[in-house]
Amino acid sequence: MRIPNIEHLLRPRGATQKVSREAIAYHEAGHVLVCYHYFRDVLHAKLTEPNVGEEPSHVHFEPNHALASLMQRPGNPGRLWPEALEQTLSTVRILLGGPAAQALYQGVAFNQIDGGYDYQLAVRSLLSLEHLRLQYDELADVDLSHRNASTLDGLAADANRVIQSMDNQLYLDRIALRLLVKGSLCGEEINDLLAGMKRHDRLRDIHRKLVLRQRPVRDEH
Repeated sequence: MRIPNIEHLLRPRGATQKVSREAIAYHEAGHVLVCYHYFRDVLHAKLTEPNVGEEPSHVHFEPNHALASLMQRPGNPGRLWPEALEQTLSTVRILLGGPAAQALYQGVAFNQIDGGYDYQLAVRSLLSLEHLRLQYDELADVDLSHRNASTLDGLAADANRVIQSMDNQLYLDRIALRLLVKGSLCGEEINDLLAGMKRHDRLRDIHRKLVLRQRPVRDEH
């Protein structure tokens, strides 16, 4: 399996990057925004002071249920694969939404943001999915788009488009500013702040295709 090299997204080794609390707020808001856009529930978002020895800033969001089901050795793994794949790709978009929003706030290019841990988790998510797929003979001929050399860059571009959209700027500001004031937000508060934002339910499209495939073909003779 070839996962694309992401060194072009990382700052040179040894380079330090001082980040303000405001930049971190926008970073976390970026995770929230992309998560909401792709219909993944945001459970909790927290902002802490930079360089302080407490729990770091983070966003908790809905897990990949289909992937969890695949790990339990189901009888029909092929039925779960499309959703597990799409949710994994969405997870990567969510992870890359943080650096994209921070770049927008700081007025720099995406590749100037030191989002090392997010990038590592993104690659690990794709590798974990492939490792799980290889455990099933039934998944030999499924959609393997997660293995494409251009996948990670494409998902980064998806996340960046959500963040850069002029329609979403107000919502990004809302989340970041509220985090700066309150320090943490629950899922209900986040849903209220993002009410009215356009969303893309990719899983609905997948489920619709699965239903169409299962419909019997009528004999017109």
